[in-house]
Amino acid sequence: MNLRTKYKRYFRTACTTLLLLAFVGCAKDKLAEYGPGDATGKVVMVSLKVGIPPAIEPASTSGYAAAKSLFRDRNDSGLPFTVALEQGQEPHEVTTRVSDGTTKLHNLWLFQFDEHGSINGNPHKLSDAVTAINDLMTIDVPLVVSENQTLYLLVLGPKLNYDMSGVSTLDELKNWSFDYLINVEGHTQSLITADDEVPLAGEVSGVTVVDIDGGNRGLVEYNKPTGFVGGIEIERLMARVTLRYKFEVENYRLQGLKLLNVNNTIRLTNPVKNTDADTYATFEMDQLGEPDSNGYYSATWYVAQNRQGTVATILSESQRYYKVVNKAPSGAAPPLGTQIEAWAYPTTGTDEYAIYQMYVGNNNTDNFDVEPNHFYNLRTAINAEINSAKNDERIRAYTTSQYVEFFSSLNVKASGASFSYTQYNKAGVDYDLDAAYSVRPIVIQTQGRKVEVEIYTDADCTQRADKGSSWLLLSSSSNYTDAFNNVKEPLDTRVTASSILPTQVKFYLYNKEYIYDDDGKLVDPGESDKSGKRSLYIKVTTTTEGEGETLQTFHIFRLDQRPAVYAGCFGGERDTDGNYTMGLVHDRPKRSVYQYDVPSGKLEYGYNAIVTADYSYGTDDVYYGKTATVNLAENIKNLTWSGNIPVPQKDASGHILLYQYQHPASTFSARACYDKNRDEDGNGRIEGEELKWYLPASNQLIGLYIGSLLDASSGQTITEDGSTSAKRWYYGLNSYYKTEGSARCVRDIPLPSVTY
Repeated sequence: MNLRTKYKRYFRTACTTLLLLAFVGCAKDKLAEYGPGDATGKVVMVSLKVGIPPAIEPASTSGYAAAKSLFRDRNDSGLPFTVALEQGQEPHEVTTRVSDGTTKLHNLWLFQFDEHGSINGNPHKLSDAVTAINDLMTIDVPLVVSENQTLYLLVLGPKLNYDMSGVSTLDELKNWSFDYLINVEGHTQSLITADDEVPLAGEVSGVTVVDIDGGNRGLVEYNKPTGFVGGIEIERLMARVTLRYKFEVENYRLQGLKLLNVNNTIRLTNPVKNTDADTYATFEMDQLGEPDSNGYYSATWYVAQNRQGTVATILSESQRYYKVVNKAPSGAAPPLGTQIEAWAYPTTGTDEYAIYQMYVGNNNTDNFDVEPNHFYNLRTAINAEINSAKNDERIRAYTTSQYVEFFSSLNVKASGASFSYTQYNKAGVDYDLDAAYSVRPIVIQTQGRKVEVEIYTDADCTQRADKGSSWLLLSSSSNYTDAFNNVKEPLDTRVTASSILPTQVKFYLYNKEYIYDDDGKLVDPGESDKSGKRSLYIKVTTTTEGEGETLQTFHIFRLDQRPAVYAGCFGGERDTDGNYTMGLVHDRPKRSVYQYDVPSGKLEYGYNAIVTADYSYGTDDVYYGKTATVNLAENIKNLTWSGNIPVPQKDASGHILLYQYQHPASTFSARACYDKNRDEDGNGRIEGEELKWYLPASNQLIGLYIGSLLDASSGQTITEDGSTSAKRWYYGLNSYYKTEGSARCVRDIPLPSVTY
């Protein structure tokens, strides 16, 4: 692989130096506004030089020169389906700089670390916006007079807003990551849509900060070869992918593009290879814009790293594919590789469509890495006929399919469509909502249609539920934190989306707890917990609009929620006489999957053969399980993990990552109950009064059996029994084996004066 780069690593000319000295970004000599923090010496103001090197532009490994010549001559009608990686597309693209050569850098943070990697002084937010000239600038910054320091500069950009003031070590900072994707109308979009919105970062080590004559000014000496001017180079933390394309296939029209396997997370430190432990998304583009003077259209995306490596067995561009037909995979390209799909339809109808697959990487044959600070400039003329699929696996034809996938309590009515009772529309009591908070997906496979999902209070769907009082709300965000913070599309009883390409539009139903009725009284669940349910109706409407008659279909589903079951006075902390101070309710342990062909997750063990009580997890408490539930769910002491599920993950601040085990993923019982709580303020944590549902302690579980006459053969508890192999916090009272069931979770409530 041969990558050409345009830049060298150092600031090279005297002219550059003069330019830097001429431009000082908002120098502030008032050191008093910078608190000393953990500073180990005097704080002085220094002029710090910052540079933004050009991005790396990979090129094709073979056939590039000939292809480029043909493109420029516009004599490409006879080319096969070829995707070239070009350098020097900048005249056609939006560059980092505006016309006057300046670059706006937003949300700058500076960190100084000592030789041991600990923060020296405070993290400083230098400015909301600083201007660089020709990708160079000088900024006045406060630094601590010290030797052998590491300076780290982070530019978050105008779209990312994170408080970095709590960073205390270099390792902690390097573990930071940032989310940049949002959901709007059932589709995933990026917050970053322009070069000057891309975050940047860089560091320099071996730095000495020197005091000048005992004043407030200082200077920086770099541990570099003699003659090095010095400074920090900050590089882009994202890649830019640009496709310039023509579509010239007879009897077909291009409908849109998809960018698949977009990594959801921007990282300050990226892995050598990205795995399926990461989360990936798909971007869609159906607004093609206008072509340039040569007839080429252009599409640009900004994405986080997705390195999938090199596949040595791929020797030509035509082998650069991966597909799954009838669940059978073929092709040597990485399934998780970032790729562009061009979607085309016959001019005679939309029952069939064709896909042209184009992987992105550091060459156009065997590499599949998408890396930060890289510009991937792809160009293609798509003129290969659909029947070329016989010889080129990157081209393939499909038949369109449309359906609504939703598992409900009852399939009520359909018009212009039908229910798929054994696949996409399973129904029955197994799919009732339970008493705790949860989320239920609605998946709509459609194309060329407007989609509308609404919640109603009646079976005929004439009375739409009020947003303020409905116990069920809709969002296109797949977790509650994102749904809560989605200002463009707040939680509501109605959502809409438009779909041009054949795609899955996903919405999510979020339910509230169900403990009391409208009068504030406990709900009677009846015999065998079959009564007391409340119901709402979900109507999914798809509309095809075009020339002639408007076609509309709809499905109506009923979704029931079962109330919590009161188990007696076994909740809350105990008083001085040893009596419980609150009542206790529980949900039901049944676990069901809510999508077709999605396997059910299991309840696995995580702390097998570990006496967690010895590490202050609270699992020696036989009376109350809330504290131990949190400790087990968050793995507070980072104990060795021996189960068959991923270790509970934490962010750079040490807070547990919510939604890691989102249903139907396998989990463990304490975390299953922990995850039934809701991040009610949208800060990404379950804390304080938000922690309602928990796994009971053994005495609570026994009381629960007695209070609600449960079958004592099923149940989980946080309490350990102390044996060498069995930890009864997991399942039953003395077993560590995994189960197909789920945890029975409990919640404290005020003692009722009268039950039911």
